[in-house]
Amino acid sequence: MTSRAPSLVVLAAIGAAASGAVIALQGRVNGDLATAGAGVLVAGWLSYVGTLAATALVVLARRRTRVVAGLIRRRARWWWFAVGLCGIPIVLAMAGGIPLVGVAIASVCAVAGQTLAGLALDARGVGVPAAIRLSGRRLLAGLVALVGLGIAVLGSSGGDVTVAQGVAVGVALFVAGAVLCIQQAGNGRVVAATADPVLAGLTSSAGGTVGITVILAVAGSAGGLDGVTFPPQWWLYAGGPLGAVITIAAAWAVRHLGTFVLTLTVISGQMLTALLLDLLSAGGLRLTAVLATIAVASSAVLVVERRRATTAAADDALGPVA
Repeated sequence: MTSRAPSLVVLAAIGAAASGAVIALQGRVNGDLATAGAGVLVAGWLSYVGTLAATALVVLARRRTRVVAGLIRRRARWWWFAVGLCGIPIVLAMAGGIPLVGVAIASVCAVAGQTLAGLALDARGVGVPAAIRLSGRRLLAGLVALVGLGIAVLGSSGGDVTVAQGVAVGVALFVAGAVLCIQQAGNGRVVAATADPVLAGLTSSAGGTVGITVILAVAGSAGGLDGVTFPPQWWLYAGGPLGAVITIAAAWAVRHLGTFVLTLTVISGQMLTALLLDLLSAGGLRLTAVLATIAVASSAVLVVERRRATTAAADDALGPVA
């Protein structure tokens, strides 16, 4: 039987793009929850708690509680949990930025940070079986994605958003996107050690929940939570379960794609869905958001196809496997 690694690359890319679509939905839900009275910090905390709870339910449903507990007890390292802290900035930045600039523009701003961080992590072999050198094609894909960022930031002002606010949102999401790549790469290493993406999602969401709980407690003691209300609409609290899908899917896909390609495919699905969400909202679409989405989606196709072709060539050289 021949190796199916090239098919796995394509499947991983499809799964990553689908998880990107879920990210867009999660960002919109958390943003709506924040503006409905919960505020950015509480919305982010509820999202993390929901992600941890949903992931724990997946572990229970798979009847692997003892196995997972044993792996954590015998093999877990402190950084398995610490990488979850790297997801906090993007959750808060998306919840605060989307109500200002829309899902699509907020998404494309995050891709710039993810692009640069993904290139650096792949080149060092973090989260992937072997280091992936910085080729001309990967560099071009990164530059195209950065062009998309520039288009998005330039088009983020207008209406109730000033140029300064648009730039501030862009910078915040840039940094948050770069930090998020560390979580994705770290989860990839956990999957390599345990062969269980759900376990990677469980440990990272547990660490992130602890971290954002500490932040929430500090803010509460300083009076930063005054006036927080919890809206009655149940769907505004769906960000947590959506986060579990995102974390588990990314933890599996990064082993087949690398951090950089994972980033581009996730963002492509995220931005295409974001365009649809913005189209359905009262704000409608902006031409700059459409152009930025095309730029990032094109860069993803460019580098994913090269990754698939390279994997196929390597398998051909190795010959069939049993």
